[in-house]
Amino acid sequence: MKLMERLETFIVLAECGSFTEAAKKLFCSQPTISHHIQKLEEQFAAPLFIRTGKNAQLTKQGEIFLQYARQIEQQMQQAHIAVQNSMKQESMLLSVYVSQYFANYYFDDILPKLHHQGARYRLEINAYCYEDLKQALVDRRTNWAIMPYYPDDEYIRSEFTVHTMFEDEFMLVLPPGHSLNLRKTIYTRDLQDETVLIPRSKFMVGSLQKELGRLELKVQYLQMSNFEVIKQAVKSGLGIAFLPHQALRKEIETGELAARRLPFFRYHRQNGLLLRNDTPYSLEEISFFERMRSYFSEEQPALGEIADLGGWNL
Repeated sequence: MKLMERLETFIVLAECGSFTEAAKKLFCSQPTISHHIQKLEEQFAAPLFIRTGKNAQLTKQGEIFLQYARQIEQQMQQAHIAVQNSMKQESMLLSVYVSQYFANYYFDDILPKLHHQGARYRLEINAYCYEDLKQALVDRRTNWAIMPYYPDDEYIRSEFTVHTMFEDEFMLVLPPGHSLNLRKTIYTRDLQDETVLIPRSKFMVGSLQKELGRLELKVQYLQMSNFEVIKQAVKSGLGIAFLPHQALRKEIETGELAARRLPFFRYHRQNGLLLRNDTPYSLEEISFFERMRSYFSEEQPALGEIADLGGWNL
């Protein structure tokens, strides 16, 4: 695997342009970086970098090789996935990639039903935040995922077909004793100068801020890591929030939090099955897709209809 190590070193150095930074990213010494590049240059009998101190700039030959190096790296990743998928099919193991939100607030009901339905495969569940889940798609560790869909995400919009399973309704979340919760009607002006707690999710933050901006509200934003932390912060009186109803069910039932629908606030987030375009799927995967879709709606189109509309392929 020496060649692959050298290719990785070459790509990282080309991207960061610094021996120091490349060594940090690869967790190795700078002499190791230099040695790998030297061996590649000897192999191709051509200079790949112009060295100026600890910095490195690609030569014309280096730019040509970079294109091929990235293709080789991608091919190796795809080969790894193909081999792993083959192994999983043989052992009837289905690798499922889902958003942390979906795993936290839906799987407690879905998984027992899947088990009782007698699925012919075992599930390997990988739950990530949106950015990490998207990176798994970018790296082709998976060709599909169950996750939120943001139309502003150009990569997802262009590379995947989205089969919407449900929509989240975002509601105003307050501590039960908050003055706004005591009002029969909440007006837009009542939210002026409030502290709004938001998650560390670029696309969700953008969507929420766009909706609040439409209302011409002047509020203070305070970022928290995820919905669970935000709920705890709201309970402690650190601010108000807008969260999906599904994430609030338990706290509403126990009276720990109050949720209000606002007629002037209209933010719904799609969640669904994202399938990479022009990609074949196994019978086990298609079976799982159908089970997920039927869980959320009995009125979804049948498998044949979905395939005709550019859905999953056998």
